[in-house]
Amino acid sequence: MPMARFPFRQAHPLVQKWAQPLVFGKGSIAAAVRQHSPFVEQQVRTPLPCLNPVFAFVWRTKYERSPDLKLVRHLVHTEDGGLLGVDKMEREGVVDEGDPSKPVVILFPGGNEVSVSTKVQTLCASYLDASYGDVFMCNYRGKFKTPLLTAQLTFQNGRFNDVFRVVDHIADLYPDRKILLAADCFGGSCVLDYLLSSSYAPVHERVIGSVAHSVQMNLVETNKGVLTEPGYSMFVKNYNKYMQYVLTHERYGSEGLPEMVREKIGDEFYEQVQKMPMDTPQQGIQFFYYTRALLDNMFDSMEHYEEEVSPNRKLAKASLTRPMVIINSQDDFTAPINSEDIEQFEKEDNLCFWLSPNGGHCSYVKSMKPQVTNYIDELMVDCSNILVDHANSNES
Repeated sequence: MPMARFPFRQAHPLVQKWAQPLVFGKGSIAAAVRQHSPFVEQQVRTPLPCLNPVFAFVWRTKYERSPDLKLVRHLVHTEDGGLLGVDKMEREGVVDEGDPSKPVVILFPGGNEVSVSTKVQTLCASYLDASYGDVFMCNYRGKFKTPLLTAQLTFQNGRFNDVFRVVDHIADLYPDRKILLAADCFGGSCVLDYLLSSSYAPVHERVIGSVAHSVQMNLVETNKGVLTEPGYSMFVKNYNKYMQYVLTHERYGSEGLPEMVREKIGDEFYEQVQKMPMDTPQQGIQFFYYTRALLDNMFDSMEHYEEEVSPNRKLAKASLTRPMVIINSQDDFTAPINSEDIEQFEKEDNLCFWLSPNGGHCSYVKSMKPQVTNYIDELMVDCSNILVDHANSNES
């Protein structure tokens, strides 16, 4: 008999507002987070309007100030002919090498985020302010002035998981430095796939671990969550439009892309994509999985996709090779979980799963005043510091 959804997800938001976070995990990294993070004993002081996760997402996306970091572009080529735009994030006019004992940070963001996105900028600025002198941000294939040279998109599974190539590139640039992987949403799924013992290639020896937030750990539950009008209109529909544009626009990324797509998926499906309606959540979800499955040429059904790609299914088959701290929110309707997931996460030695009472999807709004700091940015840096100390203590 399937377990019910995690019960306190149904708590009234006014009750959740004053609740404390829950930290799950049996290993040393979970113990270190419980012992050393001041946030464990703090309440998530979310402003009252932002207890609505959809409103919180809009507020953070549209109204938070960006620190306007300077970008230094690195082009990273993939084995299959693709191209990634990896930007070094710096403060304009500030010469600060940071703490050389701290690792290089690589951020793998959500699927729709790029280097100039406010959420990316505030998180990278928080790392810079915490003396992480070298912070990089990965723009996925076809994003933010990065030509889409093949019909293959960045994917969180197997050989098209571009974390492998980006880590190798940064490791070559900094041969004597450790590497810390930061991530959110889609990027968290990519990093988790990379860190698994069953991953496509070995984890680089200088990667010490990862801190991620708002990760869709259970794709079956995620589909239930986004098959609602708020979830669909805010997230899925926009992504579907982007996918449709990628598949059919004549000059997206690079000339000749539609021909590459036609060759891979066939003329019949290509014509269907151009005409496919996206008026309802069900149609949008169907379009998402059709394009993902056929473009990536890996899956033959939604169920097959969920079985092979969902992080909770992966963790049931393999273990993490490095410590990973994942911070999720109970009211993130794009990343719901159930009690079976919690039981499974608690068995993983290298996983610390932090469940916040509220925060929404990638939001965690700290104040209704436009600002450049955010609760999740502070928490990510705090957990990163703990992970770095944890790695150093294991070495000594």
